[in-house]
Amino acid sequence: KNMLVILLTFAVLSSLNGVLSQGVFDPYSYTEASCTGNYQWTSWFDTNDPSLTQGDPEITSHIKQLFSDFMCSAPIAIEGQTSIDGSPTKTGDVFRITVKDGFLCLNPFVVGYKQKLCSDYKVRYCCPK
Repeated sequence: KNMLVILLTFAVLSSLNGVLSQGVFDPYSYTEASCTGNYQWTSWFDTNDPSLTQGDPEITSHIKQLFSDFMCSAPIAIEGQTSIDGSPTKTGDVFRITVKDGFLCLNPFVVGYKQKLCSDYKVRYCCPK
């Protein structure tokens, strides 16, 4: 149910011209410019390529383990983009994005599954400086 609400929110927002920039955010009201003051964006993380079996998961806990020197323990926001800087809302993929879990695109939910896999995604987090 929560995933449906998130997906519908992104569908509505992406239909409004100019509301979303390149990426998608959690919280959804966040923007690139919202990460200011005592916070800054991390570098981009692309830990997986799309696979036939699962899709393209960019998991927060996995990123924290792999990149502990570059990732904070308690991010306040996440942004997701395609690996070529595009908006996930324009790919046709079904995805879920949360600060806690990360970015999840699962192949079985992609339109034309088996002929098309999830796109390749990357994420970054808003962390304390």
